Amino acid sequence: MARHTLARSLHDVGLATWFGGSLMGAVGLNGAAASLVDPAERSAAATVGWNRWAPVNAAAVGAHLIGAVQLLRTERGRIRRQDGVAKSSVIKTALTAAALGTTAYSGILNRHMAAAGHVPVTGATEPSAATPAGVASTQKQLQAVQWLIPSLTGGLVAVTAWQSEQMRPKQVLFGSLPSLPSLPAGLPKLVSAGAGVLLLTRVLRARRSKAATGRSDITSSPATLPAPPSPLADAESLPVTTLTPGAVTPTSAVTSTSSPTSAKNTPTSTSSEGKLIIAPQGTTNPQS
Repeated sequence: MARHTLARSLHDVGLATWFGGSLMGAVGLNGAAASLVDPAERSAAATVGWNRWAPVNAAAVGAHLIGAVQLLRTERGRIRRQDGVAKSSVIKTALTAAALGTTAYSGILNRHMAAAGHVPVTGATEPSAATPAGVASTQKQLQAVQWLIPSLTGGLVAVTAWQSEQMRPKQVLFGSLPSLPSLPAGLPKLVSAGAGVLLLTRVLRARRSKAATGRSDITSSPATLPAPPSPLADAESLPVTTLTPGAVTPTSAVTSTSSPTSAKNTPTSTSSEGKLIIAPQGTTNPQS
């Protein structure tokens, strides 16, 4: 999917500046001007502030329009085939046109106020009894316009959020299905139900696999019982005697860890092959 980072940045930053600047001017600048002590300075101070902001606001509006046109050009395929995108685009275009017209008209009114000079007023958009009739009429129009611009640009922010939701993969898929002429009307609902069943099947399969893995771990790891003592364990402590075939080893030459007395009392004999035979105690020498 192609990226349009620059176009989206121009669109979003420009709209944010347009909306935030108009709201701040209506609340902050006009409200601060109304707090001046000299009634003749209130309108002049507000006019100077708006004139300073006008170039920045114009740049923001231009950046927003450039980004919006670029996005409209790149998304024209979705506008034709995805359900609801054309509707949101029409609403956004209408709000943009209204906001542009209102902003331009407020600039014209502000120039009229600048030409009037220092006149006594109650506030930046509120005339007093001493305000000339022409200036009073201009102020009443500015009073409506100052809230109309942030309302329209705020609506643009909301529509932009709506269009962002329409770009989610699920919205693109299901919104594009009705535009295909060969598909029945109820297919989007059928596809949605099938996707839900597939997801449920995967969840159940994962749970069964996890349960089977747990059972296999239990059966493959039985309880380990202590091994019975081996009778050969005691044999390791018995003395070991090395005998050479064909040689007769006297009893006194056998190396043993037992006491001399037990070695002397152990009867021995020699086999026909020359091997020494040690008989246990209490037995008779087979060759004697």
